[in-house]
Amino acid sequence: MESLRYRKARTEDMEAVMALQTAVFHGEQLIPRDAVEAFLAMEPQCWVAELDGVIVGTAAAWHEGGQLHWGRFLVTNALRGRHIGTKLAAFTFAELFAQGIDSIFMEARDTTVAIVGKMGGTVAGEPVPFYKGTVTPVWITRAAFARCSQEMQNGCSS
Repeated sequence: MESLRYRKARTEDMEAVMALQTAVFHGEQLIPRDAVEAFLAMEPQCWVAELDGVIVGTAAAWHEGGQLHWGRFLVTNALRGRHIGTKLAAFTFAELFAQGIDSIFMEARDTTVAIVGKMGGTVAGEPVPFYKGTVTPVWITRAAFARCSQEMQNGCSS
């Protein structure tokens, strides 16, 4: 029986988190390994999706340039399409907004833009090239997320 849970990452999880990030960001998206590893210098808050004791997804938030950024969002390739990422994103946003954060910025891949859009996110600019593919600037606010949380089963139009 599968046991899937979402939680804040612990110090002892970070080796597995970074191995998963390296596999996806370096292996799939061709982001240089040193850029993937430099992430830890930003002192991020990290969350994980854990399936039967194995970390299968991650997301993180960090402060940069005077604003809160969210990203490092992924689910292992074998489990994509099962809404694990959608639930992980919603979990992390709820935790961040509960900490008193009013808005979250991200530069997201197309799939993430679609997921966050259903939660109240708003595209804030044009896609820009980023290694293999593009990223789009997106904002999500506490108010939009709260409103969309009420309507989540049908999606939310911002």
